[in-house]
Amino acid sequence: MKIPASILKRLYVKNSLANQDDGFSFKIKNSLSNGTATSMAPVTVDGNEYPLDALLIKTPDGEVPAAEVTASSTFLIKVGVEVEVHVKADPLPAGPHKIGIGFETKEIGAIVFEVDDEI
Repeated sequence: MKIPASILKRLYVKNSLANQDDGFSFKIKNSLSNGTATSMAPVTVDGNEYPLDALLIKTPDGEVPAAEVTASSTFLIKVGVEVEVHVKADPLPAGPHKIGIGFETKEIGAIVFEVDDEI
């Protein structure tokens, strides 16, 4: 089942892109239905790729390194719950940025989309 990009972009929490002491973060919020992530894709920002070992997924239930999300070690994406994606890297410069987000789910397969946000 392919979900249109216009709907996928609604998963992104607008104005959530922020610099942190050890990188930057942004948030997504599932508004569709509960899902089970079976793998994550590297995050891209302005065409620069950040590998899985630099990504940490944070929810109210805890933290999971993105590289550890697999078909045998899944990650539940609950409806209505904000998920913070923390990227351990240099902080981003002030201004607008294009963010590429992707992951695979058991229920609908690949979810890949881009959004614009700014610091």
